[in-house]
Amino acid sequence: MTVPRLTHEYAERVIVFTVTGAADVPPQYLCDPPATVPPMRPDQVRAVYHSRDGQPWSLETVHVSGRYVPADPASRWSDCRAGGLWLYPSSPHYPHHVRLQWTQQVAGALAAPTPMAVTGPVTVTATSDQARRMRYFALDGLDEITHWTMPAPLRPDRMRVTYLTSGDTAWGLDEIEFQGPHVATGRTPGPDQAQGRQSFYPTNLGDAPAWVRDLAAAHRVPDPLPAGQPA
Repeated sequence: MTVPRLTHEYAERVIVFTVTGAADVPPQYLCDPPATVPPMRPDQVRAVYHSRDGQPWSLETVHVSGRYVPADPASRWSDCRAGGLWLYPSSPHYPHHVRLQWTQQVAGALAAPTPMAVTGPVTVTATSDQARRMRYFALDGLDEITHWTMPAPLRPDRMRVTYLTSGDTAWGLDEIEFQGPHVATGRTPGPDQAQGRQSFYPTNLGDAPAWVRDLAAAHRVPDPLPAGQPA
């Protein structure tokens, strides 16, 4: 019987916000060459959070984006989206040079996930909140997965279980991926044994071996995470 042993886990969460009340961003702060572009009027903030080994969400990056606002309405830049402004709160060197004060304040307000933040005249409101969580396991056992295209079955020694959530929904099982050597039944894998992988989803679990279905049932709901992460 295959026994899973959790080795590590990783999760990423992306929250997209609308922005109101923000001042135009001068060209020197944008990703685009400042000599060639007009200012940008912010309308969106995208915040990316990471979690490692079950720790609370940590803000990694903030991307402020919007459309150019040229002085001439007939300019070729009219109604075009700018490359935007990037902030890296997770960097030990942040801020590495002076940024616009309101962007610094917004990044500070988004240090922990929130549906809305108000900093002075600027308000950001979440329109999308999605996360992916991946849990990695070592497998001890001799259970196999056969596939008609392979001369030898897959004998997994690693497993990754992926969950998704959107908004305030609970984590839902998305994929179980197995990795390991292709080795004949009863044989011991060699040092250069060919490796393979096989994925199962909720839609095709009925075609999986019984031991895979048992693992899927046991891991359909992940262990809870600390406060600040989706349930």
